[in-house]
Amino acid sequence: MLLTAARRAYLDELHYAVIATVNANATIQQTVVWYLLDGDEIRFSVGANSVKVRNLQRNPTISVMIADGKRYLTLQGQATVETFDPELRRRLALRYLGPEGADAWLQRRPDAPRMSVRVRLEKAYGQGV
Repeated sequence: MLLTAARRAYLDELHYAVIATVNANATIQQTVVWYLLDGDEIRFSVGANSVKVRNLQRNPTISVMIADGKRYLTLQGQATVETFDPELRRRLALRYLGPEGADAWLQRRPDAPRMSVRVRLEKAYGQGV
C-alpha cells in the first residue's frame, strides 16, 4: 500500500510540494506547486507554456516531495498532462487561500493558458509519516 492512512493524513495537511521533472538535456527541473490528493493521485495546475509541461510531455517521469521540518514524503510516478480543469484550479485556490482569498486570486489573469497534471503514483517513501 503506497498511501497509508498516515501518509494520506499528511498529504491532506496544508504543505507546498516540490515537483521534479527531467529537462531535455537530462538535468532536473524543480518547481514549488500547490497540490491536492485526489483519490490515489496527486493533482496540480500549471502554466500551459511552462518548462514543466514540455518536460512532462516528453518524459512523464515525476517526483513530488512534500517536506515539513523533519517530516517528509517523496512520491514518484508518471504524470499525465491534461486539458485545463477550472474546478481543479478552484479547489487548489480554496485549499491554499480560503474562500475570500481564492475568489480574488481566481480573478487575476483568468485567461492565462493553463494545463492540469495528474500523477499516478508508483513509489512512496519518507520519514515521520
